[in-house]
This record gives sequence, C-alpha cells and structure tokens, in this order.
Amino acid sequence: MKVRQAAAGGAADRLRPILTTSIATIVGLIPLPINGLVWFPLCMGIIFGLCASTLIALLVLPSLYLQLTPSKTEA
Repeated sequence: MKVRQAAAGGAADRLRPILTTSIATIVGLIPLPINGLVWFPLCMGIIFGLCASTLIALLVLPSLYLQLTPSKTEA
C-alpha cells in the first residue's frame, strides 16, 4: 500500500468517530452559556479546543504522516 493511500484511508476511517464525538460535545455545551454567562468563557474555550483538535486530527496529522514517512511501497 502506498503512503498516500494509507494516509487517506486512515483519515477516512477516523472521520466519522471524530466528527460525531466533537459535534455531540459542542451541541451539549451550547445550552450551558445560555443559562448563565459565568459559563460562557469555559464553554467557548472547550468548543474552540474541540474544533482545533478536530482539524489537527483530520488534516495536520495525515499531512505530517505524508511528509515524514518514506515513500516505499510494500509488495
């Protein structure tokens, strides 16, 4: 399997679990700052962190894998 195929396959396999957990957590956190403004900074920090980690897991890590892995093919 070529390195590019492995990176694309790994990202595709992880897409649904990462998105579902992130979206579920974000949707669960939305009512919290509506009830009290005390929770607003904490919720925004958590939501921003989840969005950033989702982008890192789905875009940056496969890109780094492509850059740092030698392009040898396996028979």
